[in-house]
Amino acid sequence: MPWKNQFNVFERIESVKRILQPLVPDGNSVKVRGLVMRCSKYRAKLIDKLTPMEAKAYDILLSRKLNPKTVYLWLLLEDAPPELRQKLEQNTISILDARSEFVKWKRMASYSSSNELMRDIREVVGKLRWKSQENTPAHY
Repeated sequence: MPWKNQFNVFERIESVKRILQPLVPDGNSVKVRGLVMRCSKYRAKLIDKLTPMEAKAYDILLSRKLNPKTVYLWLLLEDAPPELRQKLEQNTISILDARSEFVKWKRMASYSSSNELMRDIREVVGKLRWKSQENTPAHY
């Protein structure tokens, strides 16, 4: 299904990193994402002030007609699993659907880790012999 605006989101991410390169010379994804996140929050009026560097990034994004929130959503997809990245590169999935799938994927990864941890805890606790069990006579 063709989307209205077909483009490679990862190419856009790289162009945003080039645009913000004077502020984040090493192109560190986490730093760029944090910078854009603060700009996004400022635009949504969730925070009152920006640091001078954040203000420059905000001005740069707006001068290029880039919405900080949209750019932030693109940057979040940078950590997507390879299957999802491939779908995005081939334009077989929209960015919004990809974001939704990525959130589900992260939730499932967290859920399976939590289940493993709980299983290990139950196993360890089940093997423990408590003092109260040793001194308590059996009730029949």
